[in-house]
Amino acid sequence: MALGQVVDNTVNHWYDNQPLPIPPALREQMNGNRSMDVRAPLSYKVRPLNGIWATPPYLHNGSVPNLYALLSPVSERPKKFYLGNREYDPVNVGYRIDAFPDGFEFDTTKRGNSNSGHEFVSSSKDIGVIGRSLRPDERLDLIEYLKTL
Repeated sequence: MALGQVVDNTVNHWYDNQPLPIPPALREQMNGNRSMDVRAPLSYKVRPLNGIWATPPYLHNGSVPNLYALLSPVSERPKKFYLGNREYDPVNVGYRIDAFPDGFEFDTTKRGNSNSGHEFVSSSKDIGVIGRSLRPDERLDLIEYLKTL
């Protein structure tokens, strides 16, 4: 309880001391529209983003081959790609996904291999939507930032 009060006081101090104080509605949005609870709910705990550029493929089942595809709408994500290549793709941040000898074709249309969800789309009412749609240039900018972690 005391730690929660310290966190709330610290965050509010920061909000209050900006050149233009942050209004309550914007504070809620910046806080992710959730309370500042110290105890996390029992749910899936995501891993830190440090070094995410070096850990493809993505999603729980490895069904998204690179960060660019992860930041893209599901309809633009590759339906099939090859795993096992160790040639790194620095632009899309993942490994090369084209066919190669002894490569394993990952087919996202097969049961258990879906690459849907965790999507950036304009409709925020859908389950699994993370945020608004990202333009291609915004995806690349975000990838450049993630490379620094």
